[in-house]
Amino acid sequence: MSGGEKPGLRFECTQCGRCCTNHGEYSHVYLGDREVAALALLLGLSEREFERKYTFIDEDGWTQLTIANDQCVFLGPNGVCGVYAARPVQCRTFPFWRDFVEDGKWTVDVRDLCEGVGRGPSWSRDEAERLMIEMEGSDPDS
Repeated sequence: MSGGEKPGLRFECTQCGRCCTNHGEYSHVYLGDREVAALALLLGLSEREFERKYTFIDEDGWTQLTIANDQCVFLGPNGVCGVYAARPVQCRTFPFWRDFVEDGKWTVDVRDLCEGVGRGPSWSRDEAERLMIEMEGSDPDS
């Protein structure tokens, strides 16, 4: 961060796995075609086989990752993502979502969901904005 830049949002992933567990309205992971392709490739499956095994189509026609036992099917017993290298945009951009940033600060809601919020390096407002825009581009409701 340069001297004249306003402070950003501090965040460092602790790999606690809490973001990969069911949190009511935040319990959906939507997948686009590119994400399905990347995950299938990583797992050595055809896209069709990946979709059959790990996804479902919701009532609005969107492809969602299956959540089993209130957590992502790829969350390992050690709390680490089993598909980290190809994780979906929604996962890669968490917690930099508009729902969790208000007036340039983390909301109380995200502090309850993610222990890495407020820790570690400061992400510039530009970096945070880029991630929020990336998330919005993948959100089926945008």
